[in-house]
Amino acid sequence: MSMPPRHQPAALPPDRPATGPDAPEDPLALRIRELESELRELQHRAKNSLQLVISLLKLQAGRIRDPDARAAYEQTLVRIEALAILYRQLHESGSGTHVGLQHYVEALADAVKHGTPGGLANVPIEIKSDPIQIGLYEAMPLGLIIAELLTSSLHHAYPEQGWIRISVTQETSSRARLTVEDNGRALPAGFDTTAEDGLMLAEALAAQLGDTLSTDSDAAGTTASVSFPI
Repeated sequence: MSMPPRHQPAALPPDRPATGPDAPEDPLALRIRELESELRELQHRAKNSLQLVISLLKLQAGRIRDPDARAAYEQTLVRIEALAILYRQLHESGSGTHVGLQHYVEALADAVKHGTPGGLANVPIEIKSDPIQIGLYEAMPLGLIIAELLTSSLHHAYPEQGWIRISVTQETSSRARLTVEDNGRALPAGFDTTAEDGLMLAEALAAQLGDTLSTDSDAAGTTASVSFPI
């Protein structure tokens, strides 16, 4: 007598990761999202802390009567403002690590001009930049260099048609160059940049970026440039 056929279990497809809105998120992707959120929060706190420091320093500025001390105090404010602008733009960009140089340099130039008393704040500043994104650790020294060079240019004796030009050009796939030009009074013959605190700082920051600060000055004005990694 023949045996009845056995029941064959239905073949199941191999396990596949669940998809759709109810699927669990990949642990690695979730951790990356958490770290990005924490980074944005840290940058937001850094920006707020720097703004608080700036506000506190401005409260004391009016009490300084010595002109040299006041000038040094105001330059310190500009340096802190350069960092505050960077952290604000990092936070606003949403990238967390990079900023667009054109936007950053424009904000820096505006801050330096507003921090410069008298008619020199009316000197026009022309800015041209290749579409370059720069990371936080390169942007910090570069922003401070720009602040120092602009301050130095604005404090030169200017003719009626004075101007300042800032250009940022990409030279290779890994480096770009910042150039700051003005048509102000030429630097004195044999001028030592280490004799001026701001330019000495700029030279130290240039070394941090892997280059030296180049300066050239004649009757037509002064040009300073430095390369930096991108």
